[in-house]
Amino acid sequence: MVMGVLNMTPDSFSDGGLHNEPEKGLARVKQMRREGADIIDIGAESTRPGSLPISSDQELDRLLPTLRQLPKDQFLISVDSSKLEVQAAVIQEGVHIINDIMGGSEELFCLAEKYQCGVVSMHTSAPPENMQKHTDYKDVVEEVLQYLEGRHSLLKRYDLPRYWVDPGIGFGKTPEQSLRLMQCIDRFCGPGWGVLVGASRKSWIGSTFNVKITDRLGASLAAAILCTMRGAEICRVHDVQETTQALAAARLLN
Repeated sequence: MVMGVLNMTPDSFSDGGLHNEPEKGLARVKQMRREGADIIDIGAESTRPGSLPISSDQELDRLLPTLRQLPKDQFLISVDSSKLEVQAAVIQEGVHIINDIMGGSEELFCLAEKYQCGVVSMHTSAPPENMQKHTDYKDVVEEVLQYLEGRHSLLKRYDLPRYWVDPGIGFGKTPEQSLRLMQCIDRFCGPGWGVLVGASRKSWIGSTFNVKITDRLGASLAAAILCTMRGAEICRVHDVQETTQALAAARLLN
């Protein structure tokens, strides 16, 4: 499945400020749906390396005007937030998935069970403000795997419609570590859950190929194809039309 990114932020690393007004956000959602997005992932707080947190009220002020205008019965809607107050509010607005970069909490899982909402539990070594200072893994694959196995042990206690784990490409990882995680993405797959990969336009591409954000499409598509072939269920991407076409072509050629 393709998850299209909608950043309702002024400062996200790739498209901050482009869609942070309700009219622009709704137009972008319609565009991504036409391009083939199965899920729309809405975020109102930047989580780029070095970013500072905002308040729950500010996050909801950015989210709710757009969220309330979206149909809840035509496609899957995800909200990217790690604040319980925000998560609770958007779950009650009818979102289908909470995408939590901090892995999620038992309070979130209880709410998700009550409202039958899916969850994405991501690995990161620290909050965005200082996560790139915490990349000293002995073996990044084994340590992320151990963390996500702990999430499995907790999440399976709850009657959720579906949950996914995310190894957190670029979140407290060096470019080399991000590459290693994608090379081993099949290690994170298992019965009863899915794997989400968010590699689109990230710094591993800029560092590896010395290219700016607007010139990272090729590597983003390669990551989506290879991670999907290795078992990833969801690719979180900025370039929906190109990714949808690339994945369809890969299926035909495989």
